[in-house]
Amino acid sequence: MKVSESVSCEKLSAQKMTFLSDGSLQSDQVVAIEMEKLKVCGLDAYDVKFFGRIDALSTLLKKMTKDKGLEFLTYGDLINNINHMKETENFQKIKSLTLLSQELGIRKASLKNWQNDIRLFDELGASEVVKDKVYKYLRNNPETSLTYEQLLQQLKK
Repeated sequence: MKVSESVSCEKLSAQKMTFLSDGSLQSDQVVAIEMEKLKVCGLDAYDVKFFGRIDALSTLLKKMTKDKGLEFLTYGDLINNINHMKETENFQKIKSLTLLSQELGIRKASLKNWQNDIRLFDELGASEVVKDKVYKYLRNNPETSLTYEQLLQQLKK
């Protein structure tokens, strides 16, 4: 089945995950494509990227194969295990911080918006040293066109 084919979550859930036993599990690309299919079952882009790595999938498979043989696992089994993991506090914290970091990274660095932006730095746990460096840079370069990601990379140098 190709990703472009439209299939309901119910139909997908009933299908066996043949990629686990046909040897293609060794490819990061295959795992990413297989996770992409799960968007119809409520996974968002972050979830697909997070679980679409061999190491993340392997961790889930260790747990799942305690009850069922690899060749009998369905997408429904995978979805249930992913949803269970998504409910954990640790996953929710990691996802929240990652999305916040991405938001800050693409935001244009601006002295005008510093009072709002510093809240994001605080939520991400940035040190006072980092915040001071960013603020000083913005004060000295009020017309910068850098994003915060670019600015932080520049400050590292």
